[in-house]
Amino acid sequence: MRTVLLILAMLVAAPTAGAATAPGRLEFSVTRNGEPFGTHSVVVTEANGELSVRNEVSLRAGVGPLTVFRFEHECTERWRAGALQAMQCETLEDGRRTELTASRTASGIRVTGPSGATTFPADALPTTWWTTSVLNRNRLIDAETGEAMPITVTRRGTETLTIGGQSVRTTRYLVQGTLAMDIWYDDQGRWVRTAFTARNQRIEYRLTSPLSAAPR
Repeated sequence: MRTVLLILAMLVAAPTAGAATAPGRLEFSVTRNGEPFGTHSVVVTEANGELSVRNEVSLRAGVGPLTVFRFEHECTERWRAGALQAMQCETLEDGRRTELTASRTASGIRVTGPSGATTFPADALPTTWWTTSVLNRNRLIDAETGEAMPITVTRRGTETLTIGGQSVRTTRYLVQGTLAMDIWYDDQGRWVRTAFTARNQRIEYRLTSPLSAAPR
């Protein structure tokens, strides 16, 4: 299950530079081998020229009433003029709670997490997939551990998906980091689906909120 968590960490974080021009929200249902596994939501709001983004992930696997796996992640970020100003995240994994903070300094973005403190370049981007901006980078800030996460991105072509009962033209990307995962965006760059396999477990994200409400 730890391998699954490493991939899920790639799906939680803040908006990237120039990512959002309008507030919005994304709500995904998450399944594991076709069975309900949990939810992931992203809510972007704006006030006084600053963007605030809140991510919430809640995953649970059990046998009957017995919980055998639990993962919760909450992360709040502040952005101004397309630049990350601060980030505070908390993760609960099977009873073990960890925290991460990030703040902008004169020398870059100072991130303190379970693995210690690291200073990233001022234009560094956190792990996030609700915007296509990160597809142009090869190293991101892991929002769970605070460590650098190398990635490679390959465009796999266009596909038509059914979302909210409508046919939506999308572009599919293969993102290779800790593992390989596929991510789909519509023609406006809105995140609509994710899928990957880890330890023979098929994890899928499917958008349940209206596509028109997604941040862009």
